[in-house]
Amino acid sequence: MSSNTANLPPYSEKHIPNEISAPDSQTTSNRIAGTIQTCSIRDFQVDYLTLVRDSATSYHISLTVDPTPLYRIELVSSSSKVGDIQIFPATDSAPIAAARLSVNPKSKSEPLATMCTSSPHLPDAIWRPSLTRKSMFSSDEYQTSMPIITMPGRAATPRQFSWRTGSVAEPFYQLWWEGPLPFVPSSMFMADQRGSEYVFATLARKAVEGGENLVQIRRGGGLAFELSVILELFVILQSKKTQLL
Repeated sequence: MSSNTANLPPYSEKHIPNEISAPDSQTTSNRIAGTIQTCSIRDFQVDYLTLVRDSATSYHISLTVDPTPLYRIELVSSSSKVGDIQIFPATDSAPIAAARLSVNPKSKSEPLATMCTSSPHLPDAIWRPSLTRKSMFSSDEYQTSMPIITMPGRAATPRQFSWRTGSVAEPFYQLWWEGPLPFVPSSMFMADQRGSEYVFATLARKAVEGGENLVQIRRGGGLAFELSVILELFVILQSKKTQLL
C-alpha cells in the first residue's frame, strides 16, 4: 500500500490562547502619563461660580452652568457658633470651613480674621491668621497666606497672595499671586509687569441695576484654597461693612 504523507504540508503545532490580552494603555499612549489626566494651576483654567443671596445672613454657591446649590454660606453673630462666617455642604449641617472675625477690626496690624478650612467644629481643628492690610494708610489692599496645591499629587503649601479691592463703588475684587509663579526663575520675575496669569480669583459684584455675584477661581489649587478664597471675600466685605446684593 502506498503512503500519501509525502504530499502533506509539514506539521506544526498551533497554540490558541485562552484569552486575548488588550494592549497596554501605557505603551499605546503618546504621553508618559498615559491616560491619567491632571489639572495644574499653571494650566490657567478657571471655574465660574455664582454667589446667590438667600437672606440677609445666608448665601449659596453654585456653578454658572448649573444652578444646583453646592455649598451654603452662613453669617452668624452668635458667640456660641463655630465662626462668624461658615461654609456648609448644601445638604449637610456640619461646617467644612469657617472664619472668626477679629475682635479689634480697626487695628491696622492685627489680622482681620482667623480661619479653618477643614472641619472647624472639631476640637483639634487648625486655625490660621488671615488677611492683614497691606498698608497702614490703605483699606483697599490686603496681604494673606493661603494653602494651595502648586503641583498635582503634592500636598497644599502656604503661599503669599494679595487682594486688590478698589473703592466701594468698584465691582471687582482680585486675588494676586505674590512673587514668581512655580517654575518661573526669580531672575525672570518683574512684579510691576505681572499679567492676568497672576490673578487667581476675581469677584464681580452684582450691581443695583442687576446682574450676578460672579466668582472666578483658578482651577487646580485644591479645595482648601477655594474655600479660603470664599471665606476671605466675606471677611473683606464684613470689614468694609458691605453686603453682596
